[in-house]
Amino acid sequence: MIRSLLRAGLMLTCSVSLTMPQVWAAETSATKQEKKKKLSSKEKKEAAKAKREAAKAKKKEAKAKKEAAAKAKKAQAAFEGTEATTPVGQALKKMEFVGTARPNVNAEFYFVVRSSSTCPHCVKLLPDVLAAYEEMRATGRVELLYESFDNSETTAEEHLSKQGATFPVAMRAQLGNLPGAAPILVPPPAAYVVDAQGKRLASGPLAPVLADWRKLTLDKQ
Repeated sequence: MIRSLLRAGLMLTCSVSLTMPQVWAAETSATKQEKKKKLSSKEKKEAAKAKREAAKAKKKEAKAKKEAAAKAKKAQAAFEGTEATTPVGQALKKMEFVGTARPNVNAEFYFVVRSSSTCPHCVKLLPDVLAAYEEMRATGRVELLYESFDNSETTAEEHLSKQGATFPVAMRAQLGNLPGAAPILVPPPAAYVVDAQGKRLASGPLAPVLADWRKLTLDKQ
């Protein structure tokens, strides 16, 4: 009798031992599936959010391009409709410019900056050029022109756009024909100044010429 009871207990223990791992395995599998389902749901939500943000960014970009195109068209129309009466102004009217900015063809003085996106010193001085341009343009008498020595208009435009430049830009092949243009004795960064008649007033390395732009233009008798 005792042996029978012991044998039955042993068999029950073995049965439980064999059954428990299977139960644990089933529970573990169910837990993993539940976590996977939650993760999948989260990923879907994130993907949907990213899609909405991408669509929003694309719409914003399209709007910005449309506004830029309208601005460029307006600037070009105003530029073409302005009558130039001086040699420099007349020469500028015949030139092609990079980007949307157009020069004042009836300014009294023209400050020409020679620069390149591949020249570290040129890039370093660009903030000073931007600051000076705002002051020059505010006078209504002095215009700054940026003569790019880059290999392409695309390179020049991308570089200056990133820097927030708003001054008129033309490639070397264009501005090289400006009346009074200085010979390339000094490599970029360089600058020269001419009056509306094409008389050269100064030329040399950019930094010192830029620092004296008022003396070379507005204060010049």
